[in-house]
Amino acid sequence: MHLFLSAFEDVPDPRAENTRHDLGELLVIAFVSVLCGATSCAEMAAFGRAKESVFRGFLKLKNAVPSHDTFSAVFRMIDPKALDAAFGRVLADVAHSFRTAM
Repeated sequence: MHLFLSAFEDVPDPRAENTRHDLGELLVIAFVSVLCGATSCAEMAAFGRAKESVFRGFLKLKNAVPSHDTFSAVFRMIDPKALDAAFGRVLADVAHSFRTAM
C-alpha cells in the first residue's frame, strides 16, 4: 500500500492546515472503495467504515475514516490534473509490479 501513498504525496492538499484527515489516506480509501464499486462520497465513507480494520493495517487513520462530507469537500477542491497524474502513477506502478512478478 506504500505504492498508493507515495503516488498521492505529490497531490497538493487544498485544505487548511488544521485538517483532521491525511490527504493520502483519504485518497487511498477513495481509490480502493471505487475499485470495489463505490460511486459516491457517501459510499466511499460507508466502505471505509465497513473496512476500517483492514485499512488500519496499513493506514494510521488518526481520526478514523473521513465522513462523506469530507470526501465531498476534498473532491470539490482538489486539483483534477494533479489527481489524474497520481492515479496514472499508481496504475503504472501496479502494471510494472505485475510485469516484474511474471
